[in-house]
Amino acid sequence: MNVNEIERLQEQAVNLCDLIEDISEQYCDDNLVSGEQFYVMLRALVDCKLREFPFDFDSFEEEIND
Repeated sequence: MNVNEIERLQEQAVNLCDLIEDISEQYCDDNLVSGEQFYVMLRALVDCKLREFPFDFDSFEEEIND
């Protein structure tokens, strides 16, 4: 991965994190759910969703961390 790709991924990750935080705040307020409960449910949903993709995430994480 070159520097531009890494910077692009970092920017996308920050934008996604901001979006998730905004959504979590609204969802928790509207549904009287704790932040912890929201993120536990989100993690379970993400784990299920990732199983739908034929992708080697361990290899991808290693590439990003190198």
